Amino acid sequence: MTMQAARCPTDELSLSNCAVVNEKDFQSGQHVMVRTSPNHKYIFTLRTHPSVVPGCIAFSLPQRKWAGLSIGQDIE
Repeated sequence: MTMQAARCPTDELSLSNCAVVNEKDFQSGQHVMVRTSPNHKYIFTLRTHPSVVPGCIAFSLPQRKWAGLSIGQDIE
């Protein structure tokens, strides 16, 4: 499944160290492996928030820097 990286919707969620998705895509508490390239894979715990657009995974700034993600980048 390909999704797009997005900005975390709230400061509170940014501090949770979780990636944030729409509840239509995943349930809160699930874990996903995000692949940014064939050799770069990262595991994130998910939380849900209604303002995240379906098809997007929202990350905090430190998470995006750590995983080398850009806003709008396609990720697997």
